[in-house]
Amino acid sequence: MSESVTSTPRQVAESMYEALLHSDREALAAITSPEIRIHVTNDLAYGGEYTGLPGFAALFKNTFDLIDSRIEIERFFDAGADTVVAVGRTRGTGRATGTPFDSAIVHVLTVKDDLLVGFDAFVEDQPITAAISATAAQN
Repeated sequence: MSESVTSTPRQVAESMYEALLHSDREALAAITSPEIRIHVTNDLAYGGEYTGLPGFAALFKNTFDLIDSRIEIERFFDAGADTVVAVGRTRGTGRATGTPFDSAIVHVLTVKDDLLVGFDAFVEDQPITAAISATAAQN
């Protein structure tokens, strides 16, 4: 029988952002359920529903095809036995336009048995949409 290591939901969430920061797909896969359910703000060009590890990969491809960005988490909140809320910002530029953006984000992560099973991303969509389409107001 193998020894199991138990992580708190917050530790799993923190590990996810660390893996994203370093583009570490193996680390991300190790903490993600193969049946993960993902929802991203529908108003974004890459928004919608994604399922499973292929869905996670598709989300990142769809996102990075349109924007170059970095997520900065300002706070984590434990929100129940298996839920963590991450609040922060995503900053970057539209890939095709070079137009910068700075958007508020709230991510709700659900963790069961040390694996990420749910990821709901709520994003201030207007700055990103403007950067993608280069309709940002000129200063």
